[in-house]
Amino acid sequence: MLFIVLAFLIMVGGLIGGLYFWGIDPLDKFNQLVGNAPADPNAPKVPAVTPPSFVEFGILIVPVVQDREVKKQAEMIIKLEVPYEKKEKVAQNLPRLQSAFLQEMMSFLPGHLRNQPQLDHAAIQRRLQYQADKVLGAGMVKDVLIEQSTVK
Repeated sequence: MLFIVLAFLIMVGGLIGGLYFWGIDPLDKFNQLVGNAPADPNAPKVPAVTPPSFVEFGILIVPVVQDREVKKQAEMIIKLEVPYEKKEKVAQNLPRLQSAFLQEMMSFLPGHLRNQPQLDHAAIQRRLQYQADKVLGAGMVKDVLIEQSTVK
């Protein structure tokens, strides 16, 4: 029995190899007959979803000046979620964003950290998103993500 199964497998392999040798792709013919059947016209269409694309902003180090001296230092690792087609333009304008983000945080964090020891991510994200929209225009940055933050 084993001999018959082995002989059958060798014949099928030889047939497929011979067809390939003569330029006929039997699996392609099978896919044309079975795999490319027309879609059901009544089935709901699923829109294509593009995965989110990110621009690495890097680390933002902000000296916190209180009473005319540097009392603390805040560090944040930031990523920008952007539309895929605008990724290059946002990456080219990172120096402008870095300057705007630093200025905004230097004016915001001294008052923010006076009454609380930790950073409020939601408030900071709103302010950074506003600055991104102001510098680059609305729709260029979907979201500002703070991956990690510390206050020293």
